[in-house]
Amino acid sequence: MKSPICLPAPLRGQFSVNICARVALRLLAMPLLALATMGLAQGPAATADSGVAAATQSTLTGKVLDPTRAIIPGATVQLQRADGTVVSSAITDSSGHFQLAQPAPGDYHLSVVLPGFTPLDRALHITRSPFAPLTLTMDLAGVVTSVTVNADENTLAAAPENNGDAATVSTDDMKSLPIFDADIVATLSAFLDAGVAGEGGTTLMVDGVESNTVGVSPSAIERVSINQDPYSAQYRQPGRGQVEIITKSTADHFHGSASFTFRDAALNATNYFATSKPPEQRRIYEGYLTGPIKPVRDTAFLFSLTRKEEDTFAEVLAAALPTAMPAENISAPTRSTDLTMKVSHQFNERHSAYVLYRFHDASEANQNVGGLVQASAGYVAYNFDMDLTYHDDLTISTNKLNQLNLKFERNLDRNVSNEQAQQFVVEGVGTFGGAQQDAYNTENNPDLNDMFSWTLSKPIAQQLKFGLQISNTGRRILDDYTNRQGTYTFSSAAAFVAGTPASFSIQQGQSHFQTLYATPSAFFLDEIQATPRFTVTPGVRYDFQNTLANTKDGIEPRLSLAYLVDKAHALVVRTGGGEFIRRVGANIEQDLARYEFAAERNLLFTTDVCYPICTASQLAAQPPSLDTHAPGLQSPVQAYFGLSIERQLTKNSTVTLGYNGYRGWHALRAVDINAPLPPFISAVRPDPTFSQILQLQSAGYQKTDGMSLSYRGRISNMFAGFMQYTWQHADANTVYSYFTPQNQYKPNDEWSRSNFDQRQRLALFGTFYPDKPITLGLGFYNNTPLPYTITTGTDDYHTGFFNARPAGVARNSLNGGNYQDVQLRVNYNHKLHPKVKDDPAVVQLSLSSFNTLNRANFSNYDGVISSPDFRQPTTASDPRRLQLAASYSF
Repeated sequence: MKSPICLPAPLRGQFSVNICARVALRLLAMPLLALATMGLAQGPAATADSGVAAATQSTLTGKVLDPTRAIIPGATVQLQRADGTVVSSAITDSSGHFQLAQPAPGDYHLSVVLPGFTPLDRALHITRSPFAPLTLTMDLAGVVTSVTVNADENTLAAAPENNGDAATVSTDDMKSLPIFDADIVATLSAFLDAGVAGEGGTTLMVDGVESNTVGVSPSAIERVSINQDPYSAQYRQPGRGQVEIITKSTADHFHGSASFTFRDAALNATNYFATSKPPEQRRIYEGYLTGPIKPVRDTAFLFSLTRKEEDTFAEVLAAALPTAMPAENISAPTRSTDLTMKVSHQFNERHSAYVLYRFHDASEANQNVGGLVQASAGYVAYNFDMDLTYHDDLTISTNKLNQLNLKFERNLDRNVSNEQAQQFVVEGVGTFGGAQQDAYNTENNPDLNDMFSWTLSKPIAQQLKFGLQISNTGRRILDDYTNRQGTYTFSSAAAFVAGTPASFSIQQGQSHFQTLYATPSAFFLDEIQATPRFTVTPGVRYDFQNTLANTKDGIEPRLSLAYLVDKAHALVVRTGGGEFIRRVGANIEQDLARYEFAAERNLLFTTDVCYPICTASQLAAQPPSLDTHAPGLQSPVQAYFGLSIERQLTKNSTVTLGYNGYRGWHALRAVDINAPLPPFISAVRPDPTFSQILQLQSAGYQKTDGMSLSYRGRISNMFAGFMQYTWQHADANTVYSYFTPQNQYKPNDEWSRSNFDQRQRLALFGTFYPDKPITLGLGFYNNTPLPYTITTGTDDYHTGFFNARPAGVARNSLNGGNYQDVQLRVNYNHKLHPKVKDDPAVVQLSLSSFNTLNRANFSNYDGVISSPDFRQPTTASDPRRLQLAASYSF
C-alpha cells in the first residue's frame, strides 16, 4: 500500500507563501533594480475606444484577454510607426498586463502577437488627453491562422518565436481534432524527434517551467506548441525535443467546462494477436472552473480535475514454456487523478502573483506484460506527485519585468511485482516467473526559476532576458528490492528443457540509498531587431549536473537569425544552431552509490551456473559486479542546427522547407572493462576478484540529418490544418547511458543505424468546415519502419549481456513494419444562446475513430535467430477504436 503523503514540516502551520516569495523576490531583484535606473525614460499611459485608440500620461498600459475574458500572459505587444519601426515593446505578465514607454505624439500601430491567437493590430493616436488603460481582446486561431499576414505585422514575422515550422494547437483545435483519450501531448508527439529528445525523453514545459506532468485537465489548456523557438537559450532542449504548454489563466467572471469521454470494446475491433475481444472500457471525466473570488478585490481562482478509469488488456502470445499455454488477454487496468487549484491576485498594475497546487495519483497494473512476457512477470506501478508553486510578476518599469517562480515538489514511485519468485528468460521464446521489479523512489525537490526581461527601443529595438533555473534538484531516496530471488537466462527452449541455463544473476545486500541530484542552469539571450526585416538572437546558457564528474563543457552558445526577404509574400529565411548539454537521469548517481563499492551486491554467474537454486555458500563465494565512471567522463553534448525558408501562399496559409541536423559527441555508453579476453573461448575474466566492471564512458558519437516540408493553412472555409513531411537518416555507435556493445574491446564497431532511424514520416491534422456547427476532424499518420537487431540468443562473448550478433551483421540491420493510422472525428456544436453575442455557452457531442481502417501496425519483432518466431511480430498497436465524448462549456 502507498504511504500517506503530507507536506514537510517547513510547509506546515502558519507558513505564508506570499511573504516568503516577496522576500526572495526582493533578494533576487536588488541587482536588477540597479540596472533599472539605467533604463529608458518612462512615457505616457494609454486608453482605447471602440475605434482608433488614444494615449496619454507617462506610460501606455493595458491588459490582453481572450474571447472568454481570461487573461493572456506571454503575448508580445509592440508599438510601431507607420514604416514598421518598433518604438517600444513589452511582454504581458501572468495577469495579462503590459506597460509601454510613450513616444512623441502622433499616429502609430499597436500589435499583439502570440502563437495560437490571431494577430491583433490596432491604430493608435497618441494625444495629451487623459483616459483609461487599454483592454485588448485576441481571437483564438486555428492550427493555421497564426500566420502573420498584414503589412504592419511583417515586422514580427522574423521573430524567432514565429517559426513557421512550429506545430501549435489551440484550445479550439482540441475541441475538433481526433485526440485519443484527450491526451494532446501524445497526439503531438508525431511532430517530435525522439533522437533530439535523448534518453531522458521529451521535456514538458508548463507555463514556462519544466514539469513532470501536464497537471491540468485538457479543457484548461490554452495552447500546445512544438518547435516554437528551436535554438533559444531559455530552454535546455532543442525545439523538436520539448512540448510547451500554456494553461488557461484565471478570469474576472465565471466560466468553465465539463466533459465525459467513453470507449467500450463493443465499439472496437479485435487486436491482431487477441484470440477473442477482451471487455475493455475507458471512462474519462474532466473539467475546469474559473472566476473571481468575491468579495476579495482583484482575486480569481481556477480549479481543474481529470479522472481516468481505463480497463485495458494486454495480449500475450501462446507459449510452450514452462508448460503449454495458449494465447490470452491479460487485464491491465489503470487509474489516475489529476487536480489543480490556482489562486491569483493583482496587487496593483505593476505587481501580480498566483499560488498553484497540483496533485497527481496513478496506478497501472500488469506493466511489462504482453507479447513474449507472461502475466506472472508483470508488476503494478504506483505514481504520486504533488507540487506547490508561488509565481510572482513584478513590472519594475515600463520596459523591465521580473518573473519569479518558486516550487516544492514531492514525487513517489513504487513498483510491486505480481509474484515474488525467480524469473526465467528464454531468449526469443518467453519470459515468465516473477517480475522482481520491487522498488520505491522518493524525490523532494525545491525549485527556483527567475527571469528578468528588459525591452529597449533605442538605439535599436531589442529584448534582453536573463534567467536562473534550479529545477529537478533535490534529494533522491531509493529502496531497491529488484532481482532479489534471481533470474535465469536460457539461450533456447531446448536449453530450458535440459536445465542448462546460460547465466544466473541476483542482487543482495544494502537496499536503501540516498543521493543528491542537482541540475542548476542560467541563461542570457538578446532578441535584436536589427532592422524591421532582420532579427538576430544570440544567447548563451550554462548547465551543470552533479551526476557526471566533469562539467567543464557546461557553456552552450546559441544563435538564431531570421530575415524577411519579401514583405508581400512573408518570405522569411531562418537559420540557427547551438550546443545542448544532454541531461542524464538521477539513476546514474544512484547506480554509482549501489555498485561502485558493491554496497548492493550484484552477482552474475556465466560458468558453473548453480541450478535450480544457488546455496548461500555459492553466492558468498561469487565475486560481485561493479559500476564505475571512466576517468575524465564528460557531459554528453549535442550540436543542433538548421536552415528553413517559409513563404506565405495565401492570406491564411504558409509553407516551410527546412533542413535540420545534429551531431552528438561525448555520448554515453557502458563497457565491461573486465570482460573475458579475445578470442572469447574462455569465460575467465582478467580480474577474477570481480565479475562485470561496468564503466560508464563518454566516447560515443551520434549523427542525424533530415529535411522537412510543412504546410499550415486554410483552404477557403472548407479546411484548416497542419501537415509535416520529414525525411531523416540517423547513425550512432551508442543509444543511451547503459548501452553495451557486443564486443567490449571494440565498442566503436557498433556504428550503424540509430534506434530512431525512421527514414520517412508524414503527419497531418486539421478540420473540415471549421466554422460550421458540424465539423470533421482528420488525423493521418504514415511512417516507414523502425529498425531492429538480429541476435544469436547465446552469450558468445561470455559477458552475460546476450547481445551477440551473427558474424558480419550490423546492429539494427532489419526493418520492422510500416505504420499507418487514419483518425476521424465528427463534431457537433450547439450554441445555447445563439442570439447573444460572444456567449460561450456551448454543448458539444463528438464521435472519433482511431486506426479507422483497422490496419495491423506491428510494433515489436523477434530478432533472435534461433527462435521459432524469428523475424515475426510479437506485438501490435491497437485496432480500430471508437470514442464518444460530450462536453458543456460556459
